[in-house]
Amino acid sequence: MSKLRLVEVRVQPVFMLDDGETLEPVEHPVTVIPASEWASYSGERFPREVAAWQSKLDSGVVRDELPRDERGNHGTSEGHGNTIIEGP
Repeated sequence: MSKLRLVEVRVQPVFMLDDGETLEPVEHPVTVIPASEWASYSGERFPREVAAWQSKLDSGVVRDELPRDERGNHGTSEGHGNTIIEGP
């Protein structure tokens, strides 16, 4: 008899920068999470990464001051290389 086994979870959050007047899309690439890390990722790591990025925005960091990825897009890199970037 075969068993169904979860190997990995692929997530792609959808974010928008909201300044109260406009919404600006922010690209977040697909992140592959090994099944063994899913519970800690969804319950701990992901909320922590989002809170860290929000904290940077709250402290007055504007997109031009955010680090850039290898393609020149603005963003932050937290955790296992997960990157939140501003799309072109």
